[in-house]
Order: sequence, then C-alpha cells, then structure tokens
Amino acid sequence: MKNKVVYAFVAIVLLAGLVLSACTPKPTAAAEQKNEPVQLKMTIWGSSSDPEVYRKRLDLFEAKNPTIKVELVYIPSDYAQKVQTMIAGGTSPDIIQLAEDVHGYSSKGQILPLNDYVTKYNVNLNERFGTGGLVAAYSRDGKLYAMPDRGGALILYYNKAMFDAAGLSYPTKDWTWTEFLDAAQKLTIREGDQVKQYGFAAGDWWPWWMSFIYQNGGQVLDANGKPALDTPETVEALQFYVDLVYKYKVAPSPTDYANLGTNSPDPLFAQGKVAMITTGFWNVGSLQQVPDLKWDIAPLFKQKKSATVMFGSGLAISKDSKHPEEAFKVIEFLTSEEGQMPIVEMKQDMPANLKVLASDTFKNTAWSATPIRMETMLESAQMALPLPIAPQWNEMQKVFGDNLAEVFLGKAEVAPAVKSIQQELEQLLK
Repeated sequence: MKNKVVYAFVAIVLLAGLVLSACTPKPTAAAEQKNEPVQLKMTIWGSSSDPEVYRKRLDLFEAKNPTIKVELVYIPSDYAQKVQTMIAGGTSPDIIQLAEDVHGYSSKGQILPLNDYVTKYNVNLNERFGTGGLVAAYSRDGKLYAMPDRGGALILYYNKAMFDAAGLSYPTKDWTWTEFLDAAQKLTIREGDQVKQYGFAAGDWWPWWMSFIYQNGGQVLDANGKPALDTPETVEALQFYVDLVYKYKVAPSPTDYANLGTNSPDPLFAQGKVAMITTGFWNVGSLQQVPDLKWDIAPLFKQKKSATVMFGSGLAISKDSKHPEEAFKVIEFLTSEEGQMPIVEMKQDMPANLKVLASDTFKNTAWSATPIRMETMLESAQMALPLPIAPQWNEMQKVFGDNLAEVFLGKAEVAPAVKSIQQELEQLLK
C-alpha cells in the first residue's frame, strides 16, 4: 500500500512537470538572437589603403558599441553601378559612401533623410563641419542625406624655389586675379618658341573652371536650384580662364599637354615644369615621392570673393536598412573627432571634422618631406562654395563637357557656349 502511494505521488509530480513544460512558451528565434550583435553592411570605394583606414575606424566604434558589428564592403571600381545592383537585388548596404551623386540616390528615395537623427543625438552640424560647402552639398529641400566624412578643398600648390628665383612673395588667400596673373607671367620662362617653365597649369576638369566662376560672383545654379550660368560674371570668369592659355600663354593647352606626355598638371608640378597648380589634398601624398621638390600650399586666390570647391565623401543610410538608428550611430561616430582621427594618423586624406583639421595632430603630421602650411586646409574649408549638385549631376557634367570642349581647345567663343549650357540645363532641370 505504501509503495502504491509513493508511485502515485511520483506520477502526479511528473504529470505536473509535463503540464508546466507544455504551458511554458519556448524561446522564439528573436529571443534566442536577442543578445546577438546587430549586423550592418557598409560600402566604400577608394585606393587600396582605404579599407584599412575604414576598418580601423570601425574597430574603434565596435569597441565602444559591442552590440553593433559592421561588415566593410570595398568596391574599387564601378562603384555606383554595383551599389545600384545591390539595391535592386534586395541586398542593399545599410551605410553607403557617396559623393557628388548623392542626390541621384536621394531623388529616387533610396537613402534616408538624417535630420531627425541629427536632432535626436544633438549633432551640431555647423560646429562639426562648418558652414562651408559639404553640409549644403549633401542637403536637398531642407533635408540632410549624408553626413560629411572626408573633405578637402581645391587648393593652390606652388613651387617655392621658382618663386624665390623670380623674387616673388608666396601666394596668399588675399591674392586677386591681378596678383595671380602677374605672378604666372613672371614665372613662365620661354626659350624662343619653347616654354621651359609654365607659371600655371589647369585644364577642363569642372572644379578648376567652376572655382573661377564663383570667385567672380557667378554661379551655376541659384538658391532655388535653377540654372543661373548665363551672366556677365560667368562669361568674364571663363574668358579669363581660357585667356591664361591662349592670350597670356602662361598655362599649357591640351596640345601642349600632349607634347609633354601627360594630360594632368600634377605630374608637371612634380617634374618641376610648372610653378602653380590647383588640385586636391591627395597630391600631398604623391609629392612625398619627390623629396627634393621645394613646395608648399595656399588657399585659392579670389576676385570678387573667395571661393573654392570642396571635395569629399559623405555617409548615407539606405532606406532598406533594417537598422537605421544603429547605422546612424555608426555614422555619428565616424564623423566625430575620435572617429576621424585615424584618417590623419594613417595619412589617408583630409577629414571633414573641423576640430580635427584644427588639431595639433593634423598640423604636425609629417605629410611631406618638408613642412607645409597645413592651416591652408582649414582656411579653405571655411571658404568652400556649396556645390551646385542636383539629382541630374552626371547629366549636367555631360552638358558642360559637350559645350566647353571646343572652348578649351581655343576653337569656340565663351559667350555662345555659356548660353547653350544655360538652355540645355533649363531643359534638363525643368
């Protein structure tokens, strides 16, 4: 009898256990993954060293945010095409590095406006990036679509030895076109019909000629995004730019470039064949390979006002991201002082964060074999023009190229070309 009672008690306990087990909900897949880090994907382009720098920056973020992991996808060529393929195929990255084509994405609704996140996380855009061109370039209709990450204005590189030999003072941001032209003429050295040393060199790349337009008070698009190119200021600026080649003969023509075995001013400057060029910060790295060259940098000259083109890239969030807030946390860190410092320490490029630009680390980094005036970069960032970026940016470039090609060859007049560009842009952007 006693054994029967014991067996009955055990049976009741077992039965109760089974009932409780059946009633207790099993962990869902989401619950099981609750402690798993959020996985994000970020696409970048750039040189072979760029992935190393981005990875270093992301590692710093992940050390502070262990619940978020970022896979870095490096796309060295056909970047835009491959990113669009990813978006169309449902494998969109969460974070996308973008530049002048940002509004090709924003106009299609492929990236998210960041304003609400900027407000939520108390990001002071003016304090972080200044009031120059980058924030404006990545904004449309009052909405910010990318956080500036890397920057770098068009700046003036000059050969100090050539200036010294000509008895000229070095360039400053207070130079006007008059001082610039005077120096370019005195720095151009001829032997008979041959030019042995050019005072200046540029070409048909849009940042070169567009800077002259804005320095003279002209513009490509007005504040409402309407074409505003056909003005006396624009014609005068482009005429002066072309005259440097064909009237004053202080800069090489396309034919001269061909005879010199290049199509770019950068190698001519490195070879000691030109006294002044305007190009981006990346040329600092190239000139490290020419230790005997005595050179320095300065902000661009001006005319009616100071103006320079700001290069760079920004970081945007895909509308298809399942974790947009975590993606913004990544972007916010990467554009902070801590997140930007590896750009300087690893000599990748110029950071967009103004405090990093003003830091002793940036100023004292051995960017070149000889000391150069790094304050130039901060000064240039503060005078950068807001780029006339529209969703049809790539199509606009074709309009410029088609109409200005003959002008830069010295075979067409400036004013009719400008009028034609104006008309075509009006059709394109209407």
